[in-house]
This record gives sequence, structure tokens and C-alpha cells, in this order.
Amino acid sequence: MNIMIINGSPKKEGGASAFFAKILRFMLFPHKVTTISLGVSKDYRGIFDNLQNTDAVVITVPLYVDSIPAHFIHFLKETEQYCKNNKCKFMLYVISNAGFVGGHHNQAHLEQYQCWCERTGIKWGGGLGIGGGVMLNVLYKIMFIWTGIQIVITITNRIFAGIPIKESIFNTLLPGLINCVILMLFFYCGMLFFEFILAWAIKNKKSIKNKYTRVMLPSFIFIIVANIFMALTGILHGKLIFPLFKKAKYTN
Repeated sequence: MNIMIINGSPKKEGGASAFFAKILRFMLFPHKVTTISLGVSKDYRGIFDNLQNTDAVVITVPLYVDSIPAHFIHFLKETEQYCKNNKCKFMLYVISNAGFVGGHHNQAHLEQYQCWCERTGIKWGGGLGIGGGVMLNVLYKIMFIWTGIQIVITITNRIFAGIPIKESIFNTLLPGLINCVILMLFFYCGMLFFEFILAWAIKNKKSIKNKYTRVMLPSFIFIIVANIFMALTGILHGKLIFPLFKKAKYTN
């Protein structure tokens, strides 16, 4: 079975769509999976050349203004014409991720791809809408950073205290790492469960109803953390937080 995963994020690397694509690819083992990141129009040919021999296409894409990202709309138009001319027979699945905490924010987005399938003559396999996609992508990076810091601190302290390194790792660091992994799995459990269902449907060439999930974090906590994250992101990208509160100027 040949499966193609198309990362529809405009980000070249490190985006949430790429993260969800990697998890799905792992779950699709041992089938042959080709992952392609969509960029400019010259990338289309590489995708089109593989569509004829593809059994399932999975699109991982972010939600932009409750709709399809602009660059991906152009790709869908080109793909529609190609599929009509070449009678493509693959099944389409979509993973849509939103920055909002609610997974159902992706509903209209998934329905747009379903309408595209009806228009193009492609069989719709189903979609997965994920809320808090950016946070899920950032959490695992934080876990690795935290683990690295804990390892350095633990080893440094034990060296100065004259305690064997092996003993410090197993007695001090390992329990904390296990607790961190358990906490991360709790945050990720909805996404992992529904990606597993999607992977099962793809492997068995089945269609499923659209599913929705989210980061397993209370909404009021999510809002606080998300606001802090967006402020820090703005500062790191050269935008101080104060201009964000200025009154917008409109011109005719």
C-alpha cells in the first residue's frame, strides 16, 4: 500500500503540521509512506508524479482564518484539474490543526476538503480536527529542553558532591523523567488516540466520520499560557508587546 503525506504548512520546518505528520507516519508502519512538504508551484510536479500509484493521500494543514491557507487553495485547484484528467483513485484524509483550544473550530475547514472531493471525484476518507495544535507541538520540545537541563544540573551537582553519576541518574533523574512523560501523554492522549483511529482507517482503506480532539488542558489555563506564549513570540520576532495595544489606524 502506497501512502502520501502532504505537509501543507507554509512553514519550512518545525510547524505543528509537520509534527502531526511524523506521528501519523510512525503509526502507518510498515506501509510505504512518502512525506512531501508543499512549498512553491515547482513542488507540484513531484506530488503529481506519485498520485497515480498512491492509495491514500493525507494532508496535514493548519487552519487559517477558519479556512484553507491561501497557498494551498492554489494547489487544490491544480490538483483538481490533474485528477480529472488522469482519473486518480486515491482516498483523501486530512488532519487540520488550529491554534484555538476547541477541536471543532476545524469543522468548516474539513468540510471544505470534503466538498473538494465531491467536486473532483475523489473518495473522502475522513478528517481529524485538533485544537491547540501549536501547544501540542511546543510541549514536546519543552520536555526535551527540560530533560536536558535536569541532566546537566543533576550531573553537575553530583560531581561537586562526590556522588557516583550512575546512582544520581537512576535515583534522582529517572523518577522525574517518568512523571514528565506521564504528564505529556495525558496532554497528548486525545490526539494520539484519534490519530491511531485515522491510521487504522488508512491501512484498511476505510472512510470514517470527522473526529475532533484537543490538547488535554483546561481552557482557562490554556488561554493564560497561550497569551504568554504569543507575547513572547512577538518579542522574539522583534515586535515589542506595547504596540499590540495601540489603536488601529484605518485609511480610505
